[in-house]
Amino acid sequence: MRAFAKDSKVIFDLGMHNGDDTAFYLSRGFNVVALEANPALCGMAQKRFSAFIDDRRLTVVNAAIWEKNGTASFFVNLDNDHWSSLDAGWASRDETRYQQVSVPCVTLSNLIDEFETPHYLKIDVEGVDQSVLEQLKDRDLLPLYVSVEDCRFGFQYMETLATCGYDSFKLLDQSTVSQLTDPKTGRSFSAGSSGPFGHEVPGEWSCYGDIMELYSKTVRSAEGKRLAPPAHWWDIHCTHSGHERQ
Repeated sequence: MRAFAKDSKVIFDLGMHNGDDTAFYLSRGFNVVALEANPALCGMAQKRFSAFIDDRRLTVVNAAIWEKNGTASFFVNLDNDHWSSLDAGWASRDETRYQQVSVPCVTLSNLIDEFETPHYLKIDVEGVDQSVLEQLKDRDLLPLYVSVEDCRFGFQYMETLATCGYDSFKLLDQSTVSQLTDPKTGRSFSAGSSGPFGHEVPGEWSCYGDIMELYSKTVRSAEGKRLAPPAHWWDIHCTHSGHERQ
Protein backbone atom coordinates (compact mmCIF):
# COMPACT_ATOMS: atom_id res chain seq x y z
CA MET A 1 0.00 0.00 0.00
CA ARG A 2 1.31 3.43 -0.91
CA ALA A 3 1.90 6.11 1.73
CA PHE A 4 2.40 9.86 1.36
CA ALA A 5 5.22 11.97 2.82
CA LYS A 6 3.14 14.37 4.89
CA ASP A 7 5.88 14.86 7.51
CA SER A 8 8.76 15.53 5.13
CA LYS A 9 10.47 18.92 5.41
CA VAL A 10 11.93 18.69 1.89
CA ILE A 11 10.71 20.08 -1.43
CA PHE A 12 12.07 19.02 -4.81
CA ASP A 13 12.16 21.91 -7.30
CA LEU A 14 12.62 20.10 -10.61
CA GLY A 15 13.25 22.85 -13.12
CA MET A 16 14.63 25.53 -10.79
CA HIS A 17 15.08 28.06 -13.60
CA ASN A 18 15.84 31.48 -12.05
CA GLY A 19 15.31 30.28 -8.47
CA ASP A 20 12.16 32.23 -7.61
CA ASP A 21 10.28 29.06 -6.63
CA THR A 22 13.23 27.85 -4.58
CA ALA A 23 13.32 31.19 -2.76
CA PHE A 24 9.64 30.81 -1.87
CA TYR A 25 10.05 27.26 -0.57
CA LEU A 26 13.01 28.34 1.56
CA SER A 27 10.97 31.24 2.96
CA ARG A 28 8.39 28.71 4.10
CA GLY A 29 11.04 26.86 6.11
CA PHE A 30 11.51 23.86 3.84
CA ASN A 31 14.83 22.37 2.79
CA VAL A 32 15.07 22.34 -0.99
CA VAL A 33 16.65 20.12 -3.61
CA ALA A 34 16.70 22.28 -6.75
CA LEU A 35 17.51 20.57 -10.03
CA GLU A 36 18.44 22.57 -13.12
CA ALA A 37 20.20 21.39 -16.28
CA ASN A 38 21.26 24.86 -17.48
CA PRO A 39 24.78 25.42 -16.06
CA ALA A 40 24.49 29.22 -16.24
CA LEU A 41 21.32 29.24 -14.11
CA CYS A 42 22.96 26.93 -11.58
CA GLY A 43 25.90 29.32 -11.32
CA MET A 44 23.53 32.21 -10.63
CA ALA A 45 21.74 30.16 -7.97
CA GLN A 46 25.03 29.29 -6.26
CA LYS A 47 25.63 33.01 -5.75
CA ARG A 48 22.05 33.99 -4.91
CA PHE A 49 21.55 31.25 -2.33
CA SER A 50 25.08 30.86 -0.98
CA ALA A 51 23.96 31.30 2.63
CA PHE A 52 21.28 28.60 2.31
CA ILE A 53 23.74 26.27 0.60
CA ASP A 54 26.26 26.84 3.39
CA ASP A 55 23.53 26.09 5.96
CA ARG A 56 22.71 22.89 4.05
CA ARG A 57 19.11 23.96 3.55
CA LEU A 58 19.55 24.00 -0.22
CA THR A 59 21.23 21.61 -2.63
CA VAL A 60 21.54 22.75 -6.24
CA VAL A 61 21.84 19.80 -8.63
CA ASN A 62 23.22 20.71 -12.06
CA ALA A 63 21.69 17.83 -14.02
CA ALA A 64 18.75 16.86 -16.18
CA ILE A 65 16.05 14.61 -14.80
CA TRP A 66 15.60 11.57 -17.02
CA GLU A 67 14.57 7.90 -16.99
CA LYS A 68 18.15 6.63 -16.68
CA ASN A 69 21.56 7.77 -15.49
CA GLY A 70 24.34 8.94 -17.77
CA THR A 71 24.88 12.03 -19.86
CA ALA A 72 22.75 13.63 -22.53
CA SER A 73 22.63 16.61 -24.86
CA PHE A 74 20.70 19.50 -23.36
CA PHE A 75 19.53 22.34 -25.58
CA VAL A 76 19.72 25.77 -23.95
CA ASN A 77 17.32 28.20 -25.60
CA LEU A 78 19.19 31.47 -26.11
CA ASP A 79 16.07 33.58 -26.64
CA ASN A 80 13.82 32.18 -23.91
CA ASP A 81 15.57 30.01 -21.34
CA HIS A 82 12.20 28.77 -20.07
CA TRP A 83 12.15 26.58 -23.20
CA SER A 84 15.50 24.87 -22.67
CA SER A 85 15.02 21.12 -22.89
CA LEU A 86 16.45 17.66 -23.55
CA ASP A 87 14.20 17.76 -26.63
CA ALA A 88 15.78 19.80 -29.44
CA GLY A 89 12.38 20.40 -31.03
CA TRP A 90 11.01 21.72 -27.76
CA ALA A 91 14.02 23.99 -27.21
CA SER A 92 13.92 25.46 -30.74
CA ARG A 93 10.20 26.18 -30.96
CA ASP A 94 9.10 29.28 -32.87
CA GLU A 95 12.46 29.19 -34.66
CA THR A 96 14.33 30.42 -31.59
CA ARG A 97 18.06 29.92 -31.18
CA TYR A 98 19.63 27.29 -28.94
CA GLN A 99 23.00 25.99 -27.81
CA GLN A 100 23.76 22.32 -27.23
CA VAL A 101 25.61 21.33 -24.05
CA SER A 102 26.36 17.97 -22.42
CA VAL A 103 24.85 17.44 -18.97
CA PRO A 104 24.65 14.57 -16.46
CA CYS A 105 21.27 12.85 -16.06
CA VAL A 106 19.71 11.57 -12.85
CA THR A 107 16.49 9.72 -12.14
CA LEU A 108 13.84 10.64 -9.63
CA SER A 109 14.79 7.54 -7.66
CA ASN A 110 18.38 8.79 -7.51
CA LEU A 111 17.22 12.01 -5.88
CA ILE A 112 14.81 10.34 -3.46
CA ASP A 113 17.40 7.75 -2.41
CA GLU A 114 20.02 10.45 -1.79
CA PHE A 115 17.75 12.92 0.01
CA GLU A 116 14.26 11.62 0.90
CA THR A 117 10.74 11.55 -0.50
CA PRO A 118 9.70 15.21 -0.61
CA HIS A 119 6.61 16.78 0.90
CA TYR A 120 6.02 18.50 -2.43
CA LEU A 121 7.35 17.65 -5.89
CA LYS A 122 7.30 20.52 -8.40
CA ILE A 123 7.82 19.36 -11.99
CA ASP A 124 8.52 21.89 -14.74
CA VAL A 125 11.08 20.23 -16.98
CA GLU A 126 10.03 21.17 -20.50
CA GLY A 127 9.14 18.10 -22.45
CA VAL A 128 10.16 15.29 -20.10
CA ASP A 129 7.50 15.78 -17.42
CA GLN A 130 5.79 12.48 -18.26
CA SER A 131 9.04 10.62 -17.68
CA VAL A 132 9.16 11.98 -14.11
CA LEU A 133 5.52 11.04 -13.47
CA GLU A 134 6.12 7.52 -14.74
CA GLN A 135 8.91 7.12 -12.19
CA LEU A 136 6.45 7.80 -9.37
CA LYS A 137 4.70 4.51 -10.18
CA ASP A 138 7.57 2.52 -8.67
CA ARG A 139 7.58 4.30 -5.31
CA ASP A 140 5.81 3.04 -2.18
CA LEU A 141 6.22 6.40 -0.43
CA LEU A 142 5.06 9.32 -2.57
CA PRO A 143 5.15 13.10 -2.21
CA LEU A 144 2.05 14.42 -0.48
CA TYR A 145 1.71 17.11 -3.15
CA VAL A 146 2.73 17.11 -6.81
CA SER A 147 2.43 19.79 -9.47
CA VAL A 148 3.27 19.52 -13.15
CA GLU A 149 3.10 22.07 -15.94
CA ASP A 150 0.32 21.15 -18.38
CA CYS A 151 2.38 21.35 -21.62
CA ARG A 152 -0.41 19.93 -23.82
CA PHE A 153 -0.51 16.50 -22.18
CA GLY A 154 -2.72 17.15 -19.19
CA PHE A 155 -5.03 14.18 -19.77
CA GLN A 156 -2.06 11.82 -19.79
CA TYR A 157 -0.47 13.49 -16.75
CA MET A 158 -3.64 13.24 -14.67
CA GLU A 159 -4.21 9.63 -15.70
CA THR A 160 -0.69 8.72 -14.55
CA LEU A 161 -1.10 10.59 -11.26
CA ALA A 162 -4.41 8.84 -10.61
CA THR A 163 -2.72 5.49 -11.26
CA CYS A 164 -0.19 6.43 -8.57
CA GLY A 165 -2.99 6.97 -6.05
CA TYR A 166 -3.59 10.71 -6.24
CA ASP A 167 -7.30 11.41 -6.17
CA SER A 168 -7.67 15.16 -5.51
CA PHE A 169 -6.76 17.70 -8.17
CA LYS A 170 -6.67 21.43 -8.91
CA LEU A 171 -5.86 23.53 -11.97
CA LEU A 172 -3.89 26.74 -11.45
CA ASP A 173 -3.94 29.31 -14.24
CA GLN A 174 -0.29 30.36 -14.26
CA SER A 175 -1.09 33.71 -15.89
CA THR A 176 -2.74 34.72 -12.59
CA VAL A 177 0.14 33.79 -10.27
CA SER A 178 1.53 37.35 -10.06
CA GLN A 179 -1.83 38.40 -8.58
CA LEU A 180 -1.51 35.93 -5.68
CA THR A 181 0.10 36.34 -2.25
CA ASP A 182 1.30 33.64 0.12
CA PRO A 183 -0.89 33.93 3.24
CA LYS A 184 1.82 32.61 5.59
CA THR A 185 4.69 34.88 4.57
CA GLY A 186 2.93 37.75 2.80
CA ARG A 187 5.18 37.06 -0.18
CA SER A 188 3.93 38.17 -3.60
CA PHE A 189 4.65 35.73 -6.39
CA SER A 190 6.65 36.91 -9.39
CA ALA A 191 5.34 36.50 -12.92
CA GLY A 192 6.57 33.21 -14.36
CA SER A 193 6.96 31.52 -10.98
CA SER A 194 4.95 28.44 -10.06
CA GLY A 195 3.17 30.14 -7.18
CA PRO A 196 1.48 28.41 -4.23
CA PHE A 197 1.15 24.68 -3.72
CA GLY A 198 -1.01 22.26 -1.79
CA HIS A 199 -4.21 23.46 -0.18
CA GLU A 200 -3.13 27.09 -0.72
CA VAL A 201 -3.71 26.79 -4.47
CA PRO A 202 -7.00 28.68 -5.04
CA GLY A 203 -10.17 26.62 -5.43
CA GLU A 204 -11.56 23.38 -4.12
CA TRP A 205 -10.05 19.97 -4.71
CA SER A 206 -11.78 17.92 -7.43
CA CYS A 207 -11.91 14.17 -7.87
CA TYR A 208 -10.29 12.61 -10.93
CA GLY A 209 -13.48 12.45 -12.99
CA ASP A 210 -14.44 16.04 -12.23
CA ILE A 211 -10.98 17.46 -12.98
CA MET A 212 -10.84 15.62 -16.29
CA GLU A 213 -14.19 17.14 -17.22
CA LEU A 214 -13.10 20.61 -16.08
CA TYR A 215 -9.86 20.32 -18.04
CA SER A 216 -11.74 19.21 -21.16
CA LYS A 217 -13.98 22.29 -20.94
CA THR A 218 -11.37 24.82 -19.81
CA VAL A 219 -7.96 23.95 -21.20
CA ARG A 220 -8.13 21.40 -24.02
CA SER A 221 -10.79 19.22 -25.59
CA ALA A 222 -10.53 15.44 -25.66
CA GLU A 223 -9.59 15.78 -29.34
CA GLY A 224 -6.63 18.01 -28.42
CA LYS A 225 -8.09 21.37 -29.43
CA ARG A 226 -6.88 24.19 -27.21
CA LEU A 227 -9.75 26.02 -25.52
CA ALA A 228 -7.89 28.41 -23.21
CA PRO A 229 -6.76 31.84 -24.48
CA PRO A 230 -3.14 31.92 -25.74
CA ALA A 231 -1.97 34.02 -22.77
CA HIS A 232 -3.13 31.41 -20.26
CA TRP A 233 -1.25 28.29 -19.25
CA TRP A 234 -1.82 25.82 -16.47
CA ASP A 235 -0.24 23.76 -13.73
CA ILE A 236 -1.93 20.60 -12.50
CA HIS A 237 -1.77 20.09 -8.72
CA CYS A 238 -2.71 16.92 -6.87
CA THR A 239 -2.75 15.24 -3.48
CA HIS A 240 -4.32 12.24 -1.79
CA SER A 241 -7.71 12.66 -0.10
CA GLY A 242 -7.57 12.86 3.67
CA HIS A 243 -4.39 14.95 3.61
CA GLU A 244 -5.53 18.07 1.74
CA ARG A 245 -5.96 20.07 4.96
CA GLN A 246 -2.56 19.16 6.39
